[in-house]
Amino acid sequence: MTARSFYPVHPLTNLNCASLHYTGCHMTVRMPVPVREAIAEIAEYQPGKLIKGAIKLSSNENPLGASPEAVRAVLTALASGELDLSIYPWERNEEALRAAIARYAAVTSENVVIGAGIDGVLDTLVKIFLGSGDDAIIPVPTFSLYESLVKIAAATPRYLPRNVAANFAISPDDLIAASTRKTRMLFLASPNNPTGNCFAADDVRALAESVPRAMVVLDEAYAEFADSSLVMLPSEYENVLVLRTFSKAFGLAGLRVGYAVLPEWVVSRYRKVSLPFTVNDVALIAARAALQDTEHLRRSVELVRFGRQYLRAGLQGLFTIYPSEANFVLVDVAPRTSSEVCTELEEKGITVRDCRSFRGSGDSLIRISVGTQEQNEKLIAVLKALTKTVGVYER
Repeated sequence: MTARSFYPVHPLTNLNCASLHYTGCHMTVRMPVPVREAIAEIAEYQPGKLIKGAIKLSSNENPLGASPEAVRAVLTALASGELDLSIYPWERNEEALRAAIARYAAVTSENVVIGAGIDGVLDTLVKIFLGSGDDAIIPVPTFSLYESLVKIAAATPRYLPRNVAANFAISPDDLIAASTRKTRMLFLASPNNPTGNCFAADDVRALAESVPRAMVVLDEAYAEFADSSLVMLPSEYENVLVLRTFSKAFGLAGLRVGYAVLPEWVVSRYRKVSLPFTVNDVALIAARAALQDTEHLRRSVELVRFGRQYLRAGLQGLFTIYPSEANFVLVDVAPRTSSEVCTELEEKGITVRDCRSFRGSGDSLIRISVGTQEQNEKLIAVLKALTKTVGVYER
């Protein structure tokens, strides 16, 4: 057998892959299949950096880890045979989780839908509301997935800059003024990622009443760490929905479980469009157990609320630190650049988020996730040492 015969034969051309300059069996040049123009404009998502052995403060994960009750529930279900990985997810597990979410959030279970993280829920919702010729309003900086999903839907994202002098706030008047007859969605993260600030209930109500033909999307991924929630608004308005996740306060980021509280009329549309079995039984069982583990949730929230104040106090005078109701703080390291500071921290074994990937963030913002007390202390010590070494952070 010659070396040439080891290469597969392409099923359409009947030619050996080695003779066509393939990568694997995919043609890289000549006659590529046309790709939609909108896809070329989309930037790849950039997750928080993970470096083996480093302190990871770049992805807003729970420093206490997953709920012990969630882990125990999964192991027990596997051992008992209740959880069978060879079969598709059981609809009763989803029903049980929706009921548990409804009790936790004080909403009606019929208005709760579940998906593969907030990302998966958002993907379905954008398919429902956006298409060619529509637009969506996105206050920036904010979570970059909104922009990507809007473009994938062939709709037009319209960006409104937040007011840096007002701690990145944006007024409902500005959002209302920017809305047009083509506007079908407005994305409001509350608390916002990466700035940490929230929208007031009265502002969202005014917005919903002023744009009745657009869906106001409230992303409350960090709601457990905030002073208040707007999860009640979908029961008051037919054009407001709220997104939540188990990735942050509940520590289940690796299982990808998110949910939305929707106006009743949207639920049937969501179920039509959503892909089947997007959340597996492991995740469904773990999420339900996590909701019951109130002690782990309490400890997680207390750690974050104390930790973000500790970070603010420890870094005060070195940088501009913005108020936050999330599990992170946003820091302006000017006159240095975010890239320089992130690189220096990585050399010391700490990763934080370089915010250059957030549209409208400029080149001097970093986002620091709240860690354990030991991790927070090390971060502050390293930044103070770098300040003394460089001598240009002083304000």
